[in-house]
Amino acid sequence: MDNFISILRDASSPQELEAYKVQLFKENVRIKTDRTELEEMQEQIANREKKLAEVREDIERQRNSLNEEAKQIKKELHRERKRLEEDTLFFEKKQMVLDRAFRQLDEDRRRLEHDKLQFMRYKEEVRTQIPKTRQFEFHQGTFFRGVTNQLELKKRYKDLIKIFHPDNVSGDKDTLQLINKEYEQIKNELGISRQTW
Repeated sequence: MDNFISILRDASSPQELEAYKVQLFKENVRIKTDRTELEEMQEQIANREKKLAEVREDIERQRNSLNEEAKQIKKELHRERKRLEEDTLFFEKKQMVLDRAFRQLDEDRRRLEHDKLQFMRYKEEVRTQIPKTRQFEFHQGTFFRGVTNQLELKKRYKDLIKIFHPDNVSGDKDTLQLINKEYEQIKNELGISRQTW
């Protein structure tokens, strides 16, 4: 500025002074324009810094939120891991119980097979001990079909008499006569007398 004042003092003519003034005015306008642009730029920079600060705060909030979510996920993961371990132990215990039950079932099946074989042997022994005259199977009749021994014959006869006796609701005299006839026929074929009954 001092340099500019000394230039104005040293001006040799009023035209030169006027030219310096015009130049000074233009320079002043340019400086004001530059200052205005600079202020606008500073304002823009301030706005950008403010926005940047807001973005930073938002990022920080998001980071904190993500950290919280990560903590929650870790806790949940820990709980799920613990539950999975408990479920695994429970499953292993169940598997042990099932294995034990299957072993017991196998043992029971073997025992049952053994008992069945013994029963079949006993049944065969009993069958061989029954006298030949008492073993029969009568195929001709309607009422006594499938009967294989005297006890079954007697039982079937009593049951048929109860059903077809004329005093019953479903009784029938003719059917009763057929039953008696077939019964007597079987007894005669087998040589069974009334006294052995």
